[in-house]
Amino acid sequence: MEVAWNTRYNTGIEIVDEQHQELFQVVNRLRELVQEGADRGVIGTLLEDLVACSERHFATEEAFMAKVAYPDLPQHVAEHASMLTSLHELLGKFRESHWAMALMVPTFMEGWLKHHISDGDFGFVTFLKARNLV
Repeated sequence: MEVAWNTRYNTGIEIVDEQHQELFQVVNRLRELVQEGADRGVIGTLLEDLVACSERHFATEEAFMAKVAYPDLPQHVAEHASMLTSLHELLGKFRESHWAMALMVPTFMEGWLKHHISDGDFGFVTFLKARNLV
């Protein structure tokens, strides 16, 4: 089952929207590979890509939020840090031969992405719009 990108997740911030879409694409590819029973090395590489994409995206968001003095930045940073901790733990368990971890990542990421964009990122968009910054 595909992790569907939907325009309702558009924030209006081009780079953020592009990175969100990239994350959805990586999660979709990961789900496909796991369902196909792809080689463990290929899946491991994609899990590493997912972590790297997440780190890059979070850094982008946090820099943008800091630039405009977003008051909820500390909470947003904490959410990102928690997510990265979870991703690193899942990757570590996968590397320790826990194949089931790879099966869990797409579902975990899909839920987290949808919730985080809808709740966390749109709070930032509301802040920007109130100040005519987007």
